[in-house]
Amino acid sequence: MSAADRRAYRALRKRLRGLLGEIGVPRPWDLAEFCDRVARHRGRPIHLVPAELPPGAPDGAWLAGPTVDVIVYDADTTILRAEHIVCHELGHILLGHRGAGLGPELTPDVSPELLHRMGVLHRAGYADAQEQEAEVAASLIWKLAGRTLVAPRRALDPAQAEVVDRFAELLERDRDG
Repeated sequence: MSAADRRAYRALRKRLRGLLGEIGVPRPWDLAEFCDRVARHRGRPIHLVPAELPPGAPDGAWLAGPTVDVIVYDADTTILRAEHIVCHELGHILLGHRGAGLGPELTPDVSPELLHRMGVLHRAGYADAQEQEAEVAASLIWKLAGRTLVAPRRALDPAQAEVVDRFAELLERDRDG
């Protein structure tokens, strides 16, 4: 990673930490509460729609309606994976990326069948950099929420865990610079 890439990464994390500090990441973690906080921050509701996505479709998509945001995610996945998909799409929202636009026919009671008929289950063409930024956002949300996709490999006694946690905090502060 070049020096410019490291600076851009640190700036992105700093920007995200600021946004997430304003919004607040709930601990203990609650995805619905976090979505409500993001919705309040944006001044428009966010609806989560689990759907059986066709083969080759992305695992999730953010659909920006005129007055509402809809996040469609793969219903055929684990709860943890679904939460990560939603956090990734929330990352796009928080970073101001453009979601797939929807017309005024969108209502809060959107059915997955309507979304299929509308053909909106394919990404709006995010650049690779935007996908990476959304993934950084999802990872940071999870980190602040104390979540992880994998269980820890080993259990530490409390004294060891405290040392590891302090070391991780120091590394994090150094990385955010």
